[in-house]
Amino acid sequence: MKRELLKFLACPGCGAELQLEVAKETDGQIESGALLCVPEQRRYPISGFVPRFVNSDEYVGSFSKQRQYVEKHFDDYVQDRSGDELFLATTGFSGPEISSGVSLEVGCGYGRFVDVVQRMGGVIVGVDLSTDSINLAQRFVGLRPNVHLVQANLLKLPFRPGAFDSVFSIGVLHHCPDTREAFDAIRPFGKPGGQIAIWVYHPRNKISANRWRIVTTRLPHTVTYGWCVLNQALFSPLRRLPGGGLVNAIIPGSRPGPGRRFWMRVLTDFDSLSPRYAHVHEEEEVRDWFERAGLERVRVLSRVTAVTGRIPASAKSQASV
Repeated sequence: MKRELLKFLACPGCGAELQLEVAKETDGQIESGALLCVPEQRRYPISGFVPRFVNSDEYVGSFSKQRQYVEKHFDDYVQDRSGDELFLATTGFSGPEISSGVSLEVGCGYGRFVDVVQRMGGVIVGVDLSTDSINLAQRFVGLRPNVHLVQANLLKLPFRPGAFDSVFSIGVLHHCPDTREAFDAIRPFGKPGGQIAIWVYHPRNKISANRWRIVTTRLPHTVTYGWCVLNQALFSPLRRLPGGGLVNAIIPGSRPGPGRRFWMRVLTDFDSLSPRYAHVHEEEEVRDWFERAGLERVRVLSRVTAVTGRIPASAKSQASV
């Protein structure tokens, strides 16, 4: 943890300022210690350079299992740059805004988009509930300048309201028990005039996968993972053919393509078939969430079910960053 992170943090229980207690500091970064909430006498540990506001993975155990598989093939992910173009298309953010502001990514996973924002020159705080995910993100990007990582539940985020110029979540909120509740939970952390963007699953893109999920979500993760390996080994040749995407109407799976290596496709499929929750939403439904939350200039972007909007500049800021 970098000391600069402290100005964004607040107790997730009562919203009070947190006091820093350092046990071990390495090269200017806090490797171990604690964050203390004096009013509630709570103590949140810092371990492995990451402040931790939860003590379990709760409903995201499949993602921790996925990150364990990702770690075995992590070189493929480190070299992947497909997120560069996808980030701006999915959020509607502008490069200059990102490079000059402070962003919050809710559900940062192994750090794919944290990496993108940091290389664009922006300050980025990434938060994830999964222990294995945040540990992998720390290994990937955590020690870089302008990167801060936190383990926490997005429904109880440990940040000061109005602390961030942009807040985004790509492919995460639909894995919560209630997607709308998750969206409403992240809304308060954007500054007046700041931008919020999310991307969630659309029904037409998950028809086949959701049929299979009736079975795969009831199987041990190792069995589902084994099927994903077999699926890619057997059916990738068919998916490469013209019209090969039709295979997915029966057997869902990632299509081969430039940069989409075998193990990355396997783990994308595992990500689709294993989580407990994988809700789907129409674009107009998501747009309505933004408008009901008081956001302005709400837009549905070119990527299906990617929606962005701005917090009114006149909105009262509760931040003291």
